[in-house]
Amino acid sequence: MSVARRNDGRYVVKFKDEEGRWRQRSFRSEAEATTFDSECQYDETENERLTVLEAVLVYLKNTVLAPTTISIYKFIVHGYQRKDGTHTEGPAEILASRFVDTLTWRDLNTVRDNCRARNMKPTSINAVTGKLCAAFNWCAGHDLLEKNPWAKYGRLEARNEPRTGTLEDFRKIYAHLPEWFQWACRTAMSLCLRPGIVELFRLRWGAFRWQERAVSVYMGKVGETKTVYPPEDYLEEAWTRFCADERDSSMLVCRSGRGAPVSADCYLSAWKRACRRAGVKMPLYAVRHICASEMLAGGADLAAVAAQLGHKDLTTTGRYYAHALPSAQKAAAKALPSCTNLVQLGAESNGKQQQ
Repeated sequence: MSVARRNDGRYVVKFKDEEGRWRQRSFRSEAEATTFDSECQYDETENERLTVLEAVLVYLKNTVLAPTTISIYKFIVHGYQRKDGTHTEGPAEILASRFVDTLTWRDLNTVRDNCRARNMKPTSINAVTGKLCAAFNWCAGHDLLEKNPWAKYGRLEARNEPRTGTLEDFRKIYAHLPEWFQWACRTAMSLCLRPGIVELFRLRWGAFRWQERAVSVYMGKVGETKTVYPPEDYLEEAWTRFCADERDSSMLVCRSGRGAPVSADCYLSAWKRACRRAGVKMPLYAVRHICASEMLAGGADLAAVAAQLGHKDLTTTGRYYAHALPSAQKAAAKALPSCTNLVQLGAESNGKQQQ
């Protein structure tokens, strides 16, 4: 808005109306024009800076994430209410109203310290800060932020417990598992599941496509559904159990010994107890690794194994599962004699030509 004098001596004021359109009005005197200009309601400059909470919300609104991932974001910046009415603060809730472009290394460490106060391991702490960085990076990529202020800071060093194990150790543990858990392990291996609540213990009989001999599994980690083709012997056992469960109106494929839904505490305590009795230390997630390794060791195509596991990208399967297997190395070594023979034959052929 401004005051300008026209050639005819009148004064003109440019201003915006209530709908934001530019208008102009003329006055006989400069004093009248200046008074009107000062009385106009100037629009305040819109604040386009994002707070941490706003950055997370706009990221969640514009991306497709699994419900469990969304709930994790909610916990990080908002915490949660306990049943007794008390509030548990999220690791980054104290920063929720802070502008993202003002965050510093000290703020990053505040989030980490809040995570440590909950006895979270470095891997879990990196997951929390990584989710915030994912939201910041998305906003920066869509010109909502100039940059991610934490992008230049490294992650915490984390020494994870190995999540792999051997088939021999698994057999030892399997012998000490209760019958309901043995069936759950057979299901996890046959369907290449992540052995947890979402994929394994929430799996329902409705996911089985009996005529196609296939099973549709929802993968909560990535929010997508995969199609698995299990072994025939497993399908035969599953059909028998399904027929019995259908008469009892039971929908969950894997249940506890009492027929109730399995909780995390239930299956984890049963697994740890079996590990102690077997004298073997191995995480339950190793079942998935063993399944993938055995398929690859048996000569299965990498793309087929990736499809069974539910991986979109073959590099994921190769990075985590297609490590050097002894059987594969021995098979590769068998090709060496033929290569040696070719070299020898080539040398002999050159020698004859020279003669």
